Amino acid sequence: MSFEALVRALAARAAAPHVLRLRLEELSVRVRSNSEATIADLRGYFAPFLASGADAQANAADIDLLFLDGPVEEPPVALATRPHLPGKRPDKERAADLPGENGGPGGRVVRKQATGMLFVFGAGPGPDIALGPCARNRNQLVNFLCARYMERRVAAGWALGHAAGVVAPRTGRGLALCGFCGMGKSTLALHLVARGCDFLSNDRVLVEPAAAPAGSATLHGIPKHPRLNPGTALGNPELTRHLAQALPEALRRAYADSPPSELYAVEDKYDAIIDDCFGPAATPLGGPRRSRFRLAAPLAGVVVLNWRHGGGPCTAQRVDLAQRPDLLSALRKPPGVFYLTPALARARLTPAQHLEALCGAPALELCGGSDFSLAASACLDFISE
Repeated sequence: MSFEALVRALAARAAAPHVLRLRLEELSVRVRSNSEATIADLRGYFAPFLASGADAQANAADIDLLFLDGPVEEPPVALATRPHLPGKRPDKERAADLPGENGGPGGRVVRKQATGMLFVFGAGPGPDIALGPCARNRNQLVNFLCARYMERRVAAGWALGHAAGVVAPRTGRGLALCGFCGMGKSTLALHLVARGCDFLSNDRVLVEPAAAPAGSATLHGIPKHPRLNPGTALGNPELTRHLAQALPEALRRAYADSPPSELYAVEDKYDAIIDDCFGPAATPLGGPRRSRFRLAAPLAGVVVLNWRHGGGPCTAQRVDLAQRPDLLSALRKPPGVFYLTPALARARLTPAQHLEALCGAPALELCGGSDFSLAASACLDFISE
């Protein structure tokens, strides 16, 4: 079976009258579905990025997605486990590549083993398809949309980073916050948002190199809100008043007297919708309030979390990432199964290519013991330099 034949067969299964249109910077996104509930849920989630005016009525889109809600079903082709990164579950997803018609680039089928969701996507104009219990798996739909967006940017030569991002509201400059596994880059980003920064990204960033030799890079985020466990929402006194509402009220009551160590052991995740938790930003002269969620800002610098719990006083020091490959590795993010070969052929994958994309942006290392309050102050000082 060719990739195009599979897409045609799946797209013909059901009408998809429910439509969501988004604007992600200059790119348009159209999502169609047979499920009104799925589109309504995604419309609330992506509220800061809803298309308006002519964009909201356009039929064509840069990224075209079809979400078909239905039962879990067997894949239409035989799938195999893909090579996986150390520490990752080998059975998290299975995949197969399908050839294109008439020498075309073809595409890929991926099955998420935990949910049974199927994703069918290619290098052509689309649509890219999600198939299965869509209404019960919003997070996987969001991840799929973001993956198709990021692949397009990676193919344009932007560097993919494993980082959170924030924007200083007064200067409009952005910080990439990276760190080794479990060090709290997303939590630090939320501390900075609580202190007035805008939110740019939770776990992935894209670095667009400067157009001119002497210019600076641009930091781009993806439209995915933070996902919190109860420990993050209720175990940080500076954040609790903002983040507690991300948890259902019954859970807030149940966890009210739990010690932080017990809260952090709970693995359940909840979406923290930025404007619901922190409120929209005020604008001068009483104008309409804008979202606190942005997607791009000039890159002011990179902050690397290299601390540990109980490691003594937290210290902040300027570093040169060109001389610290150990820290640069915390920022780099190898593309996964949702990136196709044509995009990877144009991607920045090596350390040297990542450094080139950063255009000499300064870096700050946070080491010693973890201290989010002190770290947030150090970040604000750093972004103001």
